[in-house]
Amino acid sequence: MAHQVLARKWRPRNFADVVGQDHVVRALANALDTGRIHHAYLFTGTRGVGKTTLARILAKALNCETGVTSKPCGVCKACTDIDAGRFVDLLEVDAATNTKVDEMRELLETAQYAPVSGRYKVYIIDEVHMLSKSAFNAMLKTLEEPPGHVEFILATTDPQKLPITVLSRCLQFNLKNLPPPLIVGHLSNILAAENIPFETPALELLGRAAEGSARDSLSLLDQAIAYGAGEVKTDQVAAMLGALDQSYLFSMLDCLAERDARRLVGEIDLLGTRSVSFDITLKDLAGLLARIALVQNIGEGLADGPDVENVNRLAKNLTAAQVQLFYQIALLGRRDLSLAPDEQSGFTMTLLRMLAFASGAKEAAAVPGNAARGEESSMAAASLAKATVSSAEAPSHSKLPAEKAITGTAETANVSARAKGDAVIPNGDWPAFVAGLNLSGLAGMLAKQCEFRSFAGGVLELVLPGTQKHLADKAYQEKFRSELLPHLGDNLRLNIRVGDVSGASLAAHEDRERSQQQKAAEDAIEQDPFIRNLKQDFGADVLRASIRPVNS
Repeated sequence: MAHQVLARKWRPRNFADVVGQDHVVRALANALDTGRIHHAYLFTGTRGVGKTTLARILAKALNCETGVTSKPCGVCKACTDIDAGRFVDLLEVDAATNTKVDEMRELLETAQYAPVSGRYKVYIIDEVHMLSKSAFNAMLKTLEEPPGHVEFILATTDPQKLPITVLSRCLQFNLKNLPPPLIVGHLSNILAAENIPFETPALELLGRAAEGSARDSLSLLDQAIAYGAGEVKTDQVAAMLGALDQSYLFSMLDCLAERDARRLVGEIDLLGTRSVSFDITLKDLAGLLARIALVQNIGEGLADGPDVENVNRLAKNLTAAQVQLFYQIALLGRRDLSLAPDEQSGFTMTLLRMLAFASGAKEAAAVPGNAARGEESSMAAASLAKATVSSAEAPSHSKLPAEKAITGTAETANVSARAKGDAVIPNGDWPAFVAGLNLSGLAGMLAKQCEFRSFAGGVLELVLPGTQKHLADKAYQEKFRSELLPHLGDNLRLNIRVGDVSGASLAAHEDRERSQQQKAAEDAIEQDPFIRNLKQDFGADVLRASIRPVNS
């Protein structure tokens, strides 16, 4: 008998064999057992996660000679014919090669006829997003109101390209990528059943390389068995994939933590002699940094993972800011690897870039507030401003109660009034007095914009700038006066005129305070050593418009 590849030999034949899609399997099984069968299903997900496999199992469940069931027998003629791909009432269409409207109409014309040998006529349309707009329009009516004996099962890797009119007519299930540990367990079971010797670290390499695809993992496993002459060994799988074991990654991160450039370059040269894929190495490095960040932030969840001691050690030796910076540089370095003169030089420059900024990230993390939280990335310049600029650095008017502010001593007399020689009975801090009133709305805006001129004989004289004259409305003035009565007496008369101002209002005072805080924040950013390094080495510019003081 001819050899059958593992991806076909171990393709699930029933719902119980499906790996990693329990949320979909449970919903379909319950629907079949209770008779709540939808006329159109849509399976979405990346390649090799089981979309077409589930569609075929569902077709068997609908047409098994034992009846509609979530556990098809697998031995009746309908089940065996579906497994063999010769069931006449199962029509599988590849939409990538049958995109035209005429082809879709021809296919749908057969839907009106009863099944030949089965209970349902099942249409499986793979990569359905590839259909043309006209083809979609041709199938809408049949998809919305199909004959009772017709079931549609659509599959796609790109559901965003499907018209909403199609999505709304289908019961949609999103199939998940399989995590590496689940793939490793699946491959272990298969190799044990096949009596093939293997090493678990080799399967871990295959699990990561499969990128969540069960089918890809089996194809890679077939390749690994052939490469290893009937065995699956770690060093052979690493050579086949152009990958490397985690020890090299730990060594490189140790070099970065110790700022040992000579040793770091030596480690990179050693990788070059092994003909590894530097693209995969950067990917693995980013994955390792993600594990380290997890330990730094939550300190748990890795008890069963590989190399726990090394991960925990690096989590202590690297700052949170350094880990975030290295992770970002690894991603960008992988993106730009194809632009480098060659892969090794591009990889080397990426690691040296990490080394160049390692000290800057460490200094950023040492700023009070950053180290305590352990969350800020050194690339986030705004966090430096928030950590450096405090409200104590900017002048602020005293928040005195209104009655105390208006009866303050000569030392707190209103600057504008003294400068103009106006009589003040008594002298006081007008901005603090207004702030103590806690007025809101337009009356509050009127109070903030007014400047104090005098208070004598029960008459309070105020000046409003011409740009704010619209606030001198009688209703706003009356509201303002009513708030002043408890402090200045029931016989108070309020006289507000529009004229020249000198910047002594509460609004002007707050504007100056905000400007001073903003300038302090911008100066803190510009003076930060890490930011200066970025500007010097990469020609970076600080976007001042993005800087905000901590209390803004």
